[in-house]
Amino acid sequence: MRIRPASFRPALRSGLVPGLCALALSAPATAATLEPPAVSPSSLTVSLDFVGQFATAGNQNNVASPIPIGDHLYVVDQKRGKITIQDGASSRSVLELTDVPPDVTPVGKSGFMNMAGDGGPVAYVGFTSSTLPAGFGAAQALPNDPNYHQPEKHYQLIYAYDRAADGSLSNPRALTAFETGQSTRQGGAHFGEAMLVLPDGRLLLSRGDNLNQLYDGLTHAQDPTSTVAKLLIIDGQTGATQVAATGVRNVQQLSYTDASRTRIAFSDIGRTVAEEINVIDVADLVDTAEVENFGWGRNADGLNREGTFYVNQGDFMGEVPGATGAIPGEEPGFITPYAQFGREGAPWLAVSGPILSEVSFNMIDMLFGDLATGALYATMEGIGDTLNTVYSVGVADGFGGVTTLADYLGITRADLRFFNFTDGSAGVLLERTGMAYRITEVVTAVPLPASALLLLGGLGLMATRRRRLV
Repeated sequence: MRIRPASFRPALRSGLVPGLCALALSAPATAATLEPPAVSPSSLTVSLDFVGQFATAGNQNNVASPIPIGDHLYVVDQKRGKITIQDGASSRSVLELTDVPPDVTPVGKSGFMNMAGDGGPVAYVGFTSSTLPAGFGAAQALPNDPNYHQPEKHYQLIYAYDRAADGSLSNPRALTAFETGQSTRQGGAHFGEAMLVLPDGRLLLSRGDNLNQLYDGLTHAQDPTSTVAKLLIIDGQTGATQVAATGVRNVQQLSYTDASRTRIAFSDIGRTVAEEINVIDVADLVDTAEVENFGWGRNADGLNREGTFYVNQGDFMGEVPGATGAIPGEEPGFITPYAQFGREGAPWLAVSGPILSEVSFNMIDMLFGDLATGALYATMEGIGDTLNTVYSVGVADGFGGVTTLADYLGITRADLRFFNFTDGSAGVLLERTGMAYRITEVVTAVPLPASALLLLGGLGLMATRRRRLV
Protein backbone atom coordinates (compact mmCIF):
# COMPACT_ATOMS: atom_id res chain seq x y z
CA MET A 1 0.00 0.00 0.00
CA ARG A 2 1.37 3.41 -0.96
CA ILE A 3 0.05 6.85 -0.22
CA ARG A 4 -0.60 9.49 -2.85
CA PRO A 5 -0.03 13.24 -2.81
CA ALA A 6 -2.55 15.01 -0.60
CA SER A 7 -4.01 17.20 -3.35
CA PHE A 8 -3.84 17.75 -7.08
CA ARG A 9 -4.81 21.38 -7.62
CA PRO A 10 -4.19 22.61 -11.17
CA ALA A 11 -0.59 23.68 -11.74
CA LEU A 12 -1.59 26.92 -13.43
CA ARG A 13 -4.13 27.92 -10.80
CA SER A 14 -2.21 31.10 -9.91
CA GLY A 15 -0.92 31.75 -13.40
CA LEU A 16 2.52 30.56 -12.30
CA VAL A 17 3.97 27.30 -13.51
CA PRO A 18 5.60 25.16 -10.80
CA GLY A 19 8.99 25.45 -12.48
CA LEU A 20 8.93 29.21 -12.12
CA CYS A 21 7.90 29.09 -8.48
CA ALA A 22 10.74 26.67 -7.82
CA LEU A 23 13.22 29.39 -8.83
CA ALA A 24 12.61 30.97 -5.43
CA LEU A 25 13.33 27.78 -3.48
CA SER A 26 16.53 26.14 -2.38
CA ALA A 27 17.26 22.46 -2.83
CA PRO A 28 16.88 20.36 0.32
CA ALA A 29 20.00 19.77 2.34
CA THR A 30 21.39 16.27 2.72
CA ALA A 31 21.64 15.03 6.27
CA ALA A 32 25.20 14.24 7.29
CA THR A 33 24.11 12.79 10.61
CA LEU A 34 21.17 10.77 11.88
CA GLU A 35 18.55 13.47 11.40
CA PRO A 36 16.13 14.54 8.67
CA PRO A 37 17.30 16.94 5.94
CA ALA A 38 17.33 20.56 7.05
CA VAL A 39 14.23 22.61 6.32
CA SER A 40 14.75 24.38 2.99
CA PRO A 41 14.54 28.18 2.89
CA SER A 42 11.88 29.52 0.54
CA SER A 43 9.95 32.60 -0.51
CA LEU A 44 6.65 31.06 0.65
CA THR A 45 4.80 33.69 2.68
CA VAL A 46 1.45 33.91 4.44
CA SER A 47 -0.53 36.79 5.91
CA LEU A 48 -2.35 36.69 9.25
CA ASP A 49 -5.64 38.50 9.83
CA PHE A 50 -7.06 38.67 13.34
CA VAL A 51 -10.55 37.13 13.62
CA GLY A 52 -11.39 37.10 17.32
CA GLN A 53 -10.75 35.96 20.86
CA PHE A 54 -11.68 32.27 20.73
CA ALA A 55 -10.55 31.29 24.25
CA THR A 56 -9.46 32.86 27.52
CA ALA A 57 -5.77 33.78 27.64
CA GLY A 58 -3.52 31.86 30.02
CA ASN A 59 -0.02 30.38 30.16
CA GLN A 60 -1.31 26.91 31.07
CA ASN A 61 -4.09 26.76 28.51
CA ASN A 62 -5.14 23.56 26.79
CA VAL A 63 -7.36 24.23 23.80
CA ALA A 64 -7.98 21.75 20.97
CA SER A 65 -7.81 22.81 17.35
CA PRO A 66 -11.21 24.39 16.52
CA ILE A 67 -13.55 21.99 14.70
CA PRO A 68 -15.75 22.99 11.76
CA ILE A 69 -19.00 20.98 11.82
CA GLY A 70 -21.53 22.00 9.21
CA ASP A 71 -22.07 25.76 9.48
CA HIS A 72 -20.62 25.98 12.99
CA LEU A 73 -17.08 26.31 14.30
CA TYR A 74 -16.67 24.65 17.70
CA VAL A 75 -13.92 25.51 20.19
CA VAL A 76 -13.08 22.99 22.92
CA ASP A 77 -11.41 24.57 25.94
CA GLN A 78 -10.03 21.33 27.30
CA LYS A 79 -8.71 22.52 30.64
CA ARG A 80 -11.53 24.89 31.64
CA GLY A 81 -14.20 22.43 30.52
CA LYS A 82 -16.16 24.36 27.94
CA ILE A 83 -17.34 23.99 24.34
CA THR A 84 -18.40 27.11 22.45
CA ILE A 85 -19.54 27.93 18.93
CA GLN A 86 -17.53 30.76 17.44
CA ASP A 87 -19.11 33.15 14.92
CA GLY A 88 -16.44 35.63 13.95
CA ALA A 89 -15.57 37.58 17.06
CA SER A 90 -18.64 36.41 19.00
CA SER A 91 -19.23 33.09 20.73
CA ARG A 92 -21.96 31.18 22.52
CA SER A 93 -21.75 28.31 24.95
CA VAL A 94 -22.71 24.78 23.95
CA LEU A 95 -21.47 22.66 26.87
CA GLU A 96 -20.19 23.73 30.29
CA LEU A 97 -18.87 21.77 33.26
CA THR A 98 -22.41 21.76 34.66
CA ASP A 99 -23.70 20.08 31.49
CA VAL A 100 -21.56 16.93 31.51
CA PRO A 101 -23.34 13.55 31.58
CA PRO A 102 -24.16 12.03 34.98
CA ASP A 103 -21.21 10.64 36.96
CA VAL A 104 -18.61 12.22 34.64
CA THR A 105 -15.95 14.06 36.65
CA PRO A 106 -13.69 16.03 34.29
CA VAL A 107 -10.08 16.00 35.43
CA GLY A 108 -6.67 17.21 34.32
CA LYS A 109 -5.65 19.35 31.36
CA SER A 110 -8.11 17.60 29.04
CA GLY A 111 -11.27 17.27 31.09
CA PHE A 112 -13.11 18.15 27.88
CA MET A 113 -11.04 16.03 25.54
CA ASN A 114 -12.19 16.86 21.99
CA MET A 115 -15.17 16.55 19.66
CA ALA A 116 -16.00 15.65 16.07
CA GLY A 117 -18.89 15.72 13.62
CA ASP A 118 -19.61 15.68 9.90
CA GLY A 119 -22.51 18.16 9.74
CA GLY A 120 -25.16 15.51 10.39
CA PRO A 121 -27.44 15.07 13.41
CA VAL A 122 -24.80 13.27 15.51
CA ALA A 123 -21.60 14.62 17.06
CA TYR A 124 -19.03 12.88 19.24
CA VAL A 125 -17.58 14.36 22.44
CA GLY A 126 -14.78 12.98 24.60
CA PHE A 127 -14.09 13.63 28.29
CA THR A 128 -11.26 12.70 30.64
CA SER A 129 -12.84 11.67 33.91
CA SER A 130 -11.68 10.47 37.31
CA THR A 131 -14.86 8.38 37.51
CA LEU A 132 -16.29 5.71 35.24
CA PRO A 133 -20.06 6.10 34.76
CA ALA A 134 -22.08 2.89 35.01
CA GLY A 135 -23.32 3.19 31.42
CA PHE A 136 -19.93 2.16 30.04
CA GLY A 137 -19.45 -1.16 31.77
CA ALA A 138 -15.75 -2.05 31.88
CA ALA A 139 -13.19 0.35 30.41
CA GLN A 140 -10.63 -0.88 27.91
CA ALA A 141 -7.59 -1.33 30.11
CA LEU A 142 -4.07 0.02 29.90
CA PRO A 143 -1.37 -2.65 29.47
CA ASN A 144 -0.69 -4.72 32.57
CA ASP A 145 2.75 -3.19 32.93
CA PRO A 146 4.18 -1.10 35.82
CA ASN A 147 5.36 1.52 33.31
CA TYR A 148 1.70 2.52 32.85
CA HIS A 149 0.84 2.55 36.55
CA GLN A 150 -0.84 5.59 38.10
CA PRO A 151 -1.98 6.14 41.69
CA GLU A 152 -5.60 6.56 40.66
CA LYS A 153 -7.38 5.59 37.47
CA HIS A 154 -8.55 8.12 34.91
CA TYR A 155 -10.71 7.36 31.89
CA GLN A 156 -11.20 8.67 28.39
CA LEU A 157 -14.96 8.58 27.81
CA ILE A 158 -16.52 8.77 24.33
CA TYR A 159 -20.14 9.92 23.96
CA ALA A 160 -22.46 10.38 21.00
CA TYR A 161 -24.69 13.50 21.14
CA ASP A 162 -27.66 14.66 19.13
CA ARG A 163 -26.70 17.84 17.28
CA ALA A 164 -29.47 20.31 16.42
CA ALA A 165 -29.60 22.72 13.47
CA ASP A 166 -28.43 25.55 15.71
CA GLY A 167 -25.38 23.52 16.75
CA SER A 168 -26.57 22.71 20.28
CA LEU A 169 -25.84 19.28 21.75
CA SER A 170 -28.19 17.04 23.74
CA ASN A 171 -29.00 13.46 24.74
CA PRO A 172 -25.50 12.05 25.42
CA ARG A 173 -25.10 8.30 24.88
CA ALA A 174 -22.15 6.37 26.30
CA LEU A 175 -20.14 4.54 23.62
CA THR A 176 -16.82 3.32 25.00
CA ALA A 177 -14.22 4.09 27.68
CA PHE A 178 -10.45 3.68 27.94
CA GLU A 179 -8.17 3.69 30.94
CA THR A 180 -5.64 6.46 30.62
CA GLY A 181 -2.71 7.40 32.79
CA GLN A 182 0.79 8.73 33.00
CA SER A 183 4.20 7.23 33.35
CA THR A 184 5.73 6.76 36.77
CA ARG A 185 9.01 8.23 35.51
CA GLN A 186 9.57 11.97 34.92
CA GLY A 187 6.70 13.87 33.44
CA GLY A 188 3.28 13.35 31.94
CA ALA A 189 1.95 11.13 29.25
CA HIS A 190 0.96 11.44 25.62
CA PHE A 191 -2.77 10.92 25.18
CA GLY A 192 -3.40 11.78 21.51
CA GLU A 193 -7.12 12.67 21.68
CA ALA A 194 -7.67 13.57 18.01
CA MET A 195 -11.16 12.77 16.66
CA LEU A 196 -12.57 12.66 13.11
CA VAL A 197 -15.85 11.29 11.72
CA LEU A 198 -15.29 8.80 8.91
CA PRO A 199 -17.41 8.90 5.73
CA ASP A 200 -19.49 5.95 7.02
CA GLY A 201 -20.34 7.84 10.24
CA ARG A 202 -18.04 5.95 12.57
CA LEU A 203 -15.51 7.80 14.74
CA LEU A 204 -11.76 7.71 14.22
CA LEU A 205 -9.92 8.31 17.51
CA SER A 206 -6.19 8.61 18.17
CA ARG A 207 -4.89 7.04 21.37
CA GLY A 208 -1.41 8.15 22.41
CA ASP A 209 1.17 5.79 23.81
CA ASN A 210 0.30 6.95 27.37
CA LEU A 211 4.03 7.25 28.17
CA ASN A 212 6.36 10.18 28.74
CA GLN A 213 9.17 11.54 26.58
CA LEU A 214 11.81 9.03 27.74
CA TYR A 215 10.07 5.93 26.43
CA ASP A 216 10.29 4.42 22.97
CA GLY A 217 6.66 3.23 23.00
CA LEU A 218 7.53 -0.19 24.42
CA THR A 219 6.05 -3.32 22.84
CA HIS A 220 2.44 -2.34 23.58
CA ALA A 221 2.49 0.38 20.92
CA GLN A 222 2.88 -2.41 18.37
CA ASP A 223 0.55 -4.89 20.06
CA PRO A 224 -2.72 -5.08 18.06
CA THR A 225 -4.59 -6.30 21.15
CA SER A 226 -3.78 -3.08 23.05
CA THR A 227 -5.42 0.29 22.36
CA VAL A 228 -2.39 2.46 23.23
CA ALA A 229 -0.54 4.19 20.36
CA LYS A 230 -3.34 3.38 17.92
CA LEU A 231 -5.86 4.88 15.52
CA LEU A 232 -9.17 3.33 16.57
CA ILE A 233 -12.50 3.09 14.76
CA ILE A 234 -15.49 3.35 17.10
CA ASP A 235 -19.02 2.37 16.05
CA GLY A 236 -21.38 5.28 16.70
CA GLN A 237 -24.23 2.98 17.75
CA THR A 238 -22.62 0.19 19.73
CA GLY A 239 -19.26 1.60 20.77
CA ALA A 240 -17.51 -1.43 19.28
CA THR A 241 -13.83 -0.61 18.73
CA GLN A 242 -11.42 -1.80 16.04
CA VAL A 243 -7.71 -1.10 15.65
CA ALA A 244 -7.15 0.57 12.28
CA ALA A 245 -3.51 1.60 12.67
CA THR A 246 -0.71 1.02 15.12
CA GLY A 247 2.55 2.76 15.98
CA VAL A 248 1.41 6.37 16.49
CA ARG A 249 2.89 8.29 19.41
CA ASN A 250 0.85 11.42 20.09
CA VAL A 251 -1.52 12.41 17.27
CA GLN A 252 -3.49 15.51 18.32
CA GLN A 253 -5.26 16.41 15.07
CA LEU A 254 -6.78 14.46 12.17
CA SER A 255 -7.86 16.20 8.94
CA TYR A 256 -9.13 15.23 5.51
CA THR A 257 -6.88 16.32 2.69
CA ASP A 258 -9.81 17.61 0.63
CA ALA A 259 -13.60 17.59 0.29
CA SER A 260 -13.62 14.07 -1.18
CA ARG A 261 -12.74 12.70 2.29
CA THR A 262 -10.70 9.91 0.73
CA ARG A 263 -7.41 10.64 2.52
CA ILE A 264 -6.50 11.72 6.03
CA ALA A 265 -3.47 13.76 7.06
CA PHE A 266 -2.01 14.04 10.54
CA SER A 267 1.19 14.93 12.33
CA ASP A 268 2.79 12.75 14.95
CA ILE A 269 4.85 14.49 17.60
CA GLY A 270 8.29 12.94 17.86
CA ARG A 271 10.78 13.20 20.67
CA THR A 272 13.94 11.59 19.43
CA VAL A 273 14.78 12.81 15.96
CA ALA A 274 11.85 13.38 13.57
CA GLU A 275 8.51 15.18 13.52
CA GLU A 276 6.25 13.34 11.07
CA ILE A 277 3.51 14.37 8.66
CA ASN A 278 1.57 11.28 7.54
CA VAL A 279 -1.11 10.68 4.91
CA ILE A 280 -3.28 7.57 4.74
CA ASP A 281 -6.09 6.48 2.45
CA VAL A 282 -9.42 6.13 4.25
CA ALA A 283 -10.02 2.87 2.36
CA ASP A 284 -6.85 1.43 3.86
CA LEU A 285 -7.79 2.51 7.38
CA VAL A 286 -11.30 1.06 7.33
CA ASP A 287 -10.02 -2.22 5.90
CA THR A 288 -8.98 -3.53 9.29
CA ALA A 289 -8.07 -6.95 7.93
CA GLU A 290 -4.65 -5.34 7.56
CA VAL A 291 -3.65 -2.96 10.33
CA GLU A 292 -1.59 -0.03 9.05
CA ASN A 293 1.70 0.54 10.87
CA PHE A 294 3.41 3.91 11.37
CA GLY A 295 6.34 2.40 13.24
CA TRP A 296 6.38 3.78 16.80
CA GLY A 297 7.06 1.19 19.50
CA ARG A 298 9.12 -1.99 19.52
CA ASN A 299 8.17 -4.19 16.61
CA ALA A 300 8.66 -7.93 16.43
CA ASP A 301 12.14 -7.29 15.00
CA GLY A 302 13.03 -5.42 18.20
CA LEU A 303 13.34 -2.08 16.42
CA ASN A 304 11.43 1.13 17.07
CA ARG A 305 10.89 3.62 14.26
CA GLU A 306 10.47 7.39 14.22
CA GLY A 307 10.31 8.96 10.78
CA THR A 308 12.98 7.24 8.70
CA PHE A 309 15.15 6.32 11.68
CA TYR A 310 15.55 3.55 14.21
CA VAL A 311 15.58 4.88 17.79
CA ASN A 312 16.46 3.48 21.19
CA GLN A 313 14.89 3.62 24.63
CA GLY A 314 16.87 6.17 26.63
CA ASP A 315 18.17 5.62 30.14
CA PHE A 316 15.54 7.24 32.44
CA MET A 317 18.24 9.53 33.88
CA GLY A 318 17.20 12.51 31.79
CA GLU A 319 18.71 11.32 28.51
CA VAL A 320 16.05 11.00 25.83
CA PRO A 321 16.02 8.17 23.29
CA GLY A 322 18.36 8.68 20.37
CA ALA A 323 18.60 7.62 16.74
CA THR A 324 20.65 4.47 16.22
CA GLY A 325 20.46 4.15 12.45
CA ALA A 326 18.75 5.24 9.25
CA ILE A 327 16.04 3.04 7.72
CA PRO A 328 17.34 1.86 4.33
CA GLY A 329 14.50 2.92 2.02
CA GLU A 330 10.84 2.02 2.33
CA GLU A 331 10.17 -0.97 4.53
CA PRO A 332 7.41 -3.44 3.69
CA GLY A 333 4.68 -3.29 6.31
CA PHE A 334 5.45 0.25 7.47
CA ILE A 335 4.10 3.61 6.30
CA THR A 336 6.77 6.05 5.14
CA PRO A 337 6.03 9.64 6.22
CA TYR A 338 4.64 12.13 3.73
CA ALA A 339 7.21 14.55 5.17
CA GLN A 340 9.48 14.89 8.18
CA PHE A 341 11.69 17.51 9.80
CA GLY A 342 14.10 17.67 12.71
CA ARG A 343 14.99 19.95 15.60
CA GLU A 344 16.45 22.74 13.46
CA GLY A 345 18.79 23.67 16.29
CA ALA A 346 16.03 23.99 18.90
CA PRO A 347 16.38 22.15 22.24
CA TRP A 348 12.94 20.65 21.69
CA LEU A 349 9.92 21.11 19.47
CA ALA A 350 6.53 19.57 18.74
CA VAL A 351 4.82 19.53 15.37
CA SER A 352 1.33 21.01 15.08
CA GLY A 353 -1.06 20.67 12.14
CA PRO A 354 -1.12 20.11 9.27
CA ILE A 355 -3.80 22.20 7.61
CA LEU A 356 -4.82 22.14 3.94
CA SER A 357 -6.96 24.73 2.16
CA GLU A 358 -7.78 25.28 -1.49
CA VAL A 359 -9.35 28.57 -0.40
CA SER A 360 -6.29 29.99 1.35
CA PHE A 361 -3.31 28.33 -0.32
CA ASN A 362 -1.83 28.37 -3.78
CA MET A 363 1.59 26.77 -3.96
CA ILE A 364 1.39 25.52 -0.37
CA ASP A 365 -0.04 22.03 -0.08
CA MET A 366 0.17 21.46 3.68
CA LEU A 367 0.98 24.10 6.28
CA PHE A 368 2.21 23.09 9.73
CA GLY A 369 4.53 24.39 12.39
CA ASP A 370 6.33 24.08 15.68
CA LEU A 371 3.84 24.21 18.52
CA ALA A 372 6.23 26.11 20.81
CA THR A 373 8.21 28.61 18.72
CA GLY A 374 5.58 29.23 16.06
CA ALA A 375 8.00 28.48 13.20
CA LEU A 376 5.93 27.77 10.08
CA TYR A 377 6.67 25.05 7.54
CA ALA A 378 5.02 23.75 4.38
CA THR A 379 5.13 21.15 1.68
CA MET A 380 4.30 21.92 -1.94
CA GLU A 381 2.06 19.95 -4.24
CA GLY A 382 2.90 17.44 -6.94
CA ILE A 383 6.39 16.51 -5.76
CA GLY A 384 6.04 12.94 -4.64
CA ASP A 385 4.18 10.51 -2.46
CA THR A 386 6.56 10.31 0.49
CA LEU A 387 9.36 12.28 2.13
CA ASN A 388 8.36 15.55 0.49
CA THR A 389 10.69 18.48 1.02
CA VAL A 390 9.78 20.72 3.97
CA TYR A 391 10.09 24.46 3.33
CA SER A 392 10.21 27.40 5.71
CA VAL A 393 7.30 29.86 5.53
CA GLY A 394 7.49 33.54 6.40
CA VAL A 395 4.80 35.93 7.61
CA ALA A 396 4.07 39.19 5.78
CA ASP A 397 4.78 42.06 8.17
CA GLY A 398 2.31 44.49 6.59
CA PHE A 399 5.06 46.84 5.40
CA GLY A 400 6.31 44.92 2.41
CA GLY A 401 8.68 42.73 4.39
CA VAL A 402 8.68 39.19 5.72
CA THR A 403 9.22 38.11 9.32
CA THR A 404 8.45 35.20 11.63
CA LEU A 405 5.10 34.52 13.27
CA ALA A 406 6.58 35.08 16.73
CA ASP A 407 8.08 38.45 15.78
CA TYR A 408 4.96 39.55 13.92
CA LEU A 409 2.72 38.82 16.92
CA GLY A 410 5.29 39.85 19.53
CA ILE A 411 5.22 36.57 21.43
CA THR A 412 7.85 34.20 22.77
CA ARG A 413 5.75 31.05 22.75
CA ALA A 414 2.98 30.34 20.26
CA ASP A 415 1.24 27.03 21.01
CA LEU A 416 -0.21 26.81 17.51
CA ARG A 417 -3.50 25.04 16.82
CA PHE A 418 -4.28 24.96 13.09
CA PHE A 419 -7.82 24.54 11.76
CA ASN A 420 -10.20 25.24 8.89
CA PHE A 421 -13.00 27.77 9.14
CA THR A 422 -16.41 26.60 7.95
CA ASP A 423 -15.76 28.18 4.52
CA GLY A 424 -12.64 26.04 4.12
CA SER A 425 -10.15 28.85 4.68
CA ALA A 426 -7.16 28.20 6.93
CA GLY A 427 -6.83 29.45 10.47
CA VAL A 428 -4.62 29.22 13.52
CA LEU A 429 -5.47 29.59 17.21
CA LEU A 430 -2.77 30.53 19.70
CA GLU A 431 -3.44 28.56 22.87
CA ARG A 432 -1.74 30.97 25.24
CA THR A 433 -3.45 34.12 24.00
CA GLY A 434 -6.72 32.51 22.88
CA MET A 435 -6.58 34.63 19.72
CA ALA A 436 -7.45 33.25 16.28
CA TYR A 437 -6.21 34.38 12.89
CA ARG A 438 -7.10 33.65 9.28
CA ILE A 439 -4.13 32.50 7.21
CA THR A 440 -3.77 33.37 3.51
CA GLU A 441 -0.84 32.58 1.23
CA VAL A 442 0.72 35.68 -0.29
CA VAL A 443 1.27 35.00 -3.99
CA THR A 444 4.32 36.75 -5.38
CA ALA A 445 5.23 36.67 -9.04
CA VAL A 446 8.66 35.26 -9.90
CA PRO A 447 10.65 37.40 -12.39
CA LEU A 448 10.88 35.81 -15.81
CA PRO A 449 14.14 35.56 -17.75
CA ALA A 450 14.62 38.30 -20.36
CA SER A 451 14.10 35.82 -23.22
CA ALA A 452 10.76 34.77 -21.79
CA LEU A 453 9.70 38.41 -21.45
CA LEU A 454 10.59 39.03 -25.09
CA LEU A 455 8.59 35.96 -26.12
CA LEU A 456 5.56 37.03 -24.11
CA GLY A 457 5.84 40.55 -25.52
CA GLY A 458 5.96 39.19 -29.05
CA LEU A 459 2.93 37.00 -28.42
CA GLY A 460 1.06 40.00 -27.07
CA LEU A 461 1.94 42.09 -30.11
CA MET A 462 0.85 39.30 -32.45
CA ALA A 463 -2.47 39.03 -30.61
CA THR A 464 -2.98 42.79 -30.92
CA ARG A 465 -2.25 42.74 -34.64
CA ARG A 466 -4.60 39.81 -35.14
CA ARG A 467 -7.45 41.59 -33.33
CA ARG A 468 -6.90 44.61 -35.56
CA LEU A 469 -7.03 42.47 -38.70
CA VAL A 470 -10.29 40.78 -37.75
